[in-house]
Amino acid sequence: MVSLNALIMIAGTFFLVWLADLNTALGLGNSIVIMMAGMLLYLPEDVLGTLSKSGLPAYSLLFLFLLLLAFMFMVVCIEYARYRIPVNKLGIHNSLKAHTFLDMKLNPAGGMPFMYAMTLVSIPQYIFLLVQAINPRASWAATIANELVIGEPAWIFLYGLMMVLLSFAFAFVTVNGEEIADKMMKNSEYVDFVYPGDETRRYINRIVFRLTVFGTLYLILFTVLPFLFLLWDRGLLRLVMIPGSFLMFVGMISTIREEVRALRVNQRYTRLF
Repeated sequence: MVSLNALIMIAGTFFLVWLADLNTALGLGNSIVIMMAGMLLYLPEDVLGTLSKSGLPAYSLLFLFLLLLAFMFMVVCIEYARYRIPVNKLGIHNSLKAHTFLDMKLNPAGGMPFMYAMTLVSIPQYIFLLVQAINPRASWAATIANELVIGEPAWIFLYGLMMVLLSFAFAFVTVNGEEIADKMMKNSEYVDFVYPGDETRRYINRIVFRLTVFGTLYLILFTVLPFLFLLWDRGLLRLVMIPGSFLMFVGMISTIREEVRALRVNQRYTRLF
């Protein structure tokens, strides 16, 4: 039975990879469209199912609905917020000079840390379970594995730590100061009062660091603190995961929107002959 389940999962993985490659070649959004479909399918069920089991009164549900609308508005605003660094270019002196910027997202990492944090935090638990399976006398491994179950204080602490690490990692990978500084030097671009090269790289990295601190606090607020409710009721697991899933969903929508905008720009140009 285990082998059959493993074969089915492997076959499903290959099918999803093929479907993602097909969508990359012929569609929009690459592989994220497949994830969006799953999120749209299960998100209403998660919300309605959890609220129906909670037994909350009607006014509490109304308050939660208003809170959800406020959360959606704030997430969309932060997703599309940009920190702009004015950029000059040698030999360019026209009216467009005032509209030349280096844009950085207010939350450089986006919702990507949430996508990987839960998987990475689960690895230690599986390692200790494997140790227990190999050596049944290792009771200490079973004890540690039980402490790393979702909702336990140790798991919440590791999850928050992983979110912080992934937030900084994704931020500096997404906005690479060295690559941006090199590209600006090759294009004869510069920032006022900042020398090209290493000084520009350090300047950009300092800004990315400050933005990442804000983005990390933002992610902790909406993707880590809700898990504290699991200390009260483990049945709220699917509900407390909704903020992080929505962060991912908004980021995916933003990516598809940019692709559609790029395609529309390309279609405006027509051949002369």
